[in-house]
Amino acid sequence: MTSECQAKSVVCYAEWAQGVPEEWGRSTSSMFPNSKLTTRAFPVVLLVVLAGLGQTATVGQAPQSKDPASQQRPPASPGPSPALEWPYRVFYLGYENGLKRDRITFPEVAGYQVLKGEFHIHTLYSDAQVTPEVRVYEAWRDGLDVLAITDHPEYLKTAFPDDRERAYERVKQLAAQLDLLLIHSVEVTTASTSSASLRPARNSDYTAHFITDEAPLSGDYPSVFNSVSEQQRGLLVWAHPHTDWVPEARELLKSGRLDGIEVKNTQVGNRLGTQFSLGTWFYPQAVDWCLKNNLAVFAVSDAHWPIDLLVDRSKGERRPMTLLLATRRDPQGVYEAIKQRRTLAYFNEMVWASEPWLKALAEAALHLRAVAAADRSEFAMRYLSVENRTSIPLEVQFSLDESDGSISFNAGLSSLPGTLSRTMKLGGDSTTLVPLTLRKTRDSNKPLEIQLTVTNFRSGVDRPLRLRKVAKLVD
Repeated sequence: MTSECQAKSVVCYAEWAQGVPEEWGRSTSSMFPNSKLTTRAFPVVLLVVLAGLGQTATVGQAPQSKDPASQQRPPASPGPSPALEWPYRVFYLGYENGLKRDRITFPEVAGYQVLKGEFHIHTLYSDAQVTPEVRVYEAWRDGLDVLAITDHPEYLKTAFPDDRERAYERVKQLAAQLDLLLIHSVEVTTASTSSASLRPARNSDYTAHFITDEAPLSGDYPSVFNSVSEQQRGLLVWAHPHTDWVPEARELLKSGRLDGIEVKNTQVGNRLGTQFSLGTWFYPQAVDWCLKNNLAVFAVSDAHWPIDLLVDRSKGERRPMTLLLATRRDPQGVYEAIKQRRTLAYFNEMVWASEPWLKALAEAALHLRAVAAADRSEFAMRYLSVENRTSIPLEVQFSLDESDGSISFNAGLSSLPGTLSRTMKLGGDSTTLVPLTLRKTRDSNKPLEIQLTVTNFRSGVDRPLRLRKVAKLVD
């Protein structure tokens, strides 16, 4: 973006900011009580920051933490910083590339369609820095089907106090026009409870989904849960569980009020009880607890800034998603999928869920067959054709059970017959040919049985998915 373009953007935004209502001042002052920014200066400064992000910040990196544990994080790769794209340059009328939607596909899984959702994200209607419209455009661009904007109801009297419709009503029509399922949701906190005897050891947050009224959800601790679960028939998900969350979660589970737990929250990074495992910070302990107690697993961003400040799309990264196995593509289908615990957490190119749902997804995603190639003396060359029918890259180890040497994976042209195992990364929506060596003494009509280990499908840190597939030898 040139200096001239930036100047036009700032001027355009500055002219618009002259009409900003005084309520914005009250909202921003509550977020930044020590700031000297005036009511109308804040939006202008915010635009200047966003306009310069593409040249001054590395997209995808969160602010550096002073926590010593952050030193465990792998160092970021050096390189030029890509410029942020629309929808962030909202007021730059000269931007002509448009907004392109990512295509993330899945086959039907055990009779269910797969929906991609974001169930924890914020806007200017509470403590975030972007509008609800931006959240809708981000979700559409990133290939999502479901969006739950979870602003805090505690901001009802400070963020746009005269706008009683809140973020959900503001973008409901826009989401519908983009065929995006918008779920009425909030994030509630036990910090506002009026009863000290009922307050947990530390503040706990929950996302509440399918609510009908935000007003009762900023009261005391027990009444909020009663309103969500009983009066409004909503669903309750534990947000970014801390280190001592289990006793309280057990009580909520016993009362039938807890429906799921976030196992990945990108915004918290290495804080709030996360652990570094398999290349990322998340809650592996929550995965085990969820699956043991039949709760839904969630992967969320919890973004307060533009999502591109948490996810580096220029490197092919995707935002975290909660995958839902739904009978129908509508809010009722989303509700039922969560209630029946048909969810999978997708983040950092890994999928986490209970083993039956992981197996069902892998069975639908992987299609194997063996095709003829050529004959060489006592050996016949074959290729194992492996089709990945999802947009998710798969890391797969293929292992052959036959130890008599009648068939093996090629280890190279000079070392036949080769080995009994092969590990490969299969790109999304791709077909890969894996070379095989088949002795002519082997019955060519005998199906090829293969043990598969999908290392990025996990039901626990030490539990990658294992399954068997049969590939028929086709001449």
